[in-house]
Amino acid sequence: MWRKALGLVLAGGLMAGASLPNAMAASAGEQTMIPLRIAAEALGAKVLWDGTDKRVQVSLGKTRWKITPGSKQSLLDQAPYELARTAVTDGGGALLVPLQSFTGALGIRGTWADHRWSLDPDDWKGRAIYWMTLLRHGKWEEAGRMMDASLSAAYPPSSLPKYEERLEKLYGLDWSLLHAEAYTDSVRSNARLVYQTPKGETFGMELRFSPEGLLNDIAWIENVTSSYRAPAYDHPEKYTEEEVQVGQSPLLLPGTLTLPRNVQEKVPALVLVHGSGPNDRDESSGGGKLFRDLAVGLAGEGIAVLRYEKRTREYPLRSATPSFTVQEETVDDAVSAAALLAADPRIDPQQIYVLGHSQGGMLVPRIIASDTGKHIAGAVVMSAPSGPLEDLMLMQYRGILGRAEEDGASDEKLARLQKQVDTWEKAVALLKDPGYSKEHLPEHFPLPNAYWWFDFRNYSGPLLARDQNVPMYILQGENDVQVPPPSLKVWRSALSQRKDVAFKSYPGLNHMYIYYSKNSTGEEYKLPGNVPEEVITDVANWIHLGMKDLSKNGEEADPFVIE
Repeated sequence: MWRKALGLVLAGGLMAGASLPNAMAASAGEQTMIPLRIAAEALGAKVLWDGTDKRVQVSLGKTRWKITPGSKQSLLDQAPYELARTAVTDGGGALLVPLQSFTGALGIRGTWADHRWSLDPDDWKGRAIYWMTLLRHGKWEEAGRMMDASLSAAYPPSSLPKYEERLEKLYGLDWSLLHAEAYTDSVRSNARLVYQTPKGETFGMELRFSPEGLLNDIAWIENVTSSYRAPAYDHPEKYTEEEVQVGQSPLLLPGTLTLPRNVQEKVPALVLVHGSGPNDRDESSGGGKLFRDLAVGLAGEGIAVLRYEKRTREYPLRSATPSFTVQEETVDDAVSAAALLAADPRIDPQQIYVLGHSQGGMLVPRIIASDTGKHIAGAVVMSAPSGPLEDLMLMQYRGILGRAEEDGASDEKLARLQKQVDTWEKAVALLKDPGYSKEHLPEHFPLPNAYWWFDFRNYSGPLLARDQNVPMYILQGENDVQVPPPSLKVWRSALSQRKDVAFKSYPGLNHMYIYYSKNSTGEEYKLPGNVPEEVITDVANWIHLGMKDLSKNGEEADPFVIE
């Protein structure tokens, strides 16, 4: 239905009754004239005729371009913008404008012919905007030609209708561009697009490009708004930041190494390991950036910090292989990050640590076990589940449903939440069934990535850590709705025979290590907040002091164990 409506729009001219030619591109000397409406709408722009001032307005992102037919004068974001040639109307009623003026106004680079754009290979923003419009218009073949071989192999163009259906189910297809920007990182070139639906919802898309300008991967970003504010302990004069590459080719990850400034000797270093989900290097969540706070805070304490994009954030399509597990998602990259630090002459190779948050924390023992180079001297574990992840997820969804019932939510919302609980109950029942395994998956598993789940089922970080000997510092917020505070007791009980493990809990801190005075529900993540300086200081002290003051004659010593 939406394609039929779009066809009617494209068939209409700039004014009622006008029509467009099948292929209109006239040339006058060196200056090519192109049909304004069809060329603009091919980029997802809105084109409207303003009968009041007799102008055509093109809207794309924040750009507003008003053209007067029969004139070289136009307005670009309210400022005068003279066209290279006069805008003219052809015999079919289509307004033609100079290609040079069109691309300059809309900030793209390329040529127009045969009803399609051919954009320059290094115009990543323009190529991203155009690809997303092709996706929305169902032009799978042309969209597929803009994908490189590695992406096409992992995610064939024949899968694009499913990708479009997913976006349509979430947001419809009448979304408009709010913002577009191109940027490069240590790995490749990217474009970040932010769209808005008629209901005011926003979502983001990050498109990655190969050196040839072909699409290399696509990341859908659900939460694009942020109320984050830098913490008071963020002193840029105390640190420097540089871009690095983490992991192995062909799936290299862009990262940031934050280094203490003006240090004359080798420094300790810490690798930050993400929690569940396609996290960015800052572990951004609404108003908080847990990993950025840790990086700038610890750098001020003389500790280098390495953080990087999670593999499922940087390569969401290319990493989604049938046998994808937490080893590829998290463990391998953390081990590679530690090895990268060990090779850096500014880093003390005897003082390389990892810090895992949430799912990353529960995987710390597996990261240690996979560290065959023995680079990791110690580990910090923040709010790590103590038992199987599937049990925790079911508990979380039951908790969401219970809170909704207490708040008097609508029947429709309760029914939707109950359906989610039912799905997880079914999934957990299958995961607990010894008749199934990753080699013998159930025919109908209700969650995506069945192989991932059966590889990770029944995992226990505390049990694995019990027989290890790498020092650990295990932290927990007492206002954590995602990983309940009793998890700390399980870790402590399992590791009670080890004398190289310290524990600390923090009253009032939620899962993102931000203080919240009410009971955490997760909704407060939208509010701006920062990791308290106390946490920064505790981690820094543990790294600098090591375990030398932790145990004397088998007794735990302050300040490391606080309840």
